[in-house]
Amino acid sequence: MKASIALQILPLSHDVNRLAVIEEVIEFLQKQPVKVVVTPFETVLEGEWETLFPILQQAIELAGSQADNVFANVKINYGKILSIDEKLEKYPAAAD
Repeated sequence: MKASIALQILPLSHDVNRLAVIEEVIEFLQKQPVKVVVTPFETVLEGEWETLFPILQQAIELAGSQADNVFANVKINYGKILSIDEKLEKYPAAAD
């Protein structure tokens, strides 16, 4: 079944480079065999649920391997969903 996941990773540890942790998670996600859209506040993944869920778990565990406390804000849309492209087709790509 199709799904989309919006993932926001927030390393809460004070003794790590938080941005570096986030960037490493994004790099990991971009190497996965699913559609990935990075936005300023979260990264959106789209694909088959059976593929997405293990990727979500690995992304959170990757962040947790570098920060001893990680908050993951996750939104999941599951079932007969509109694709990312369908949701955005009426809107301009970006504002200057």
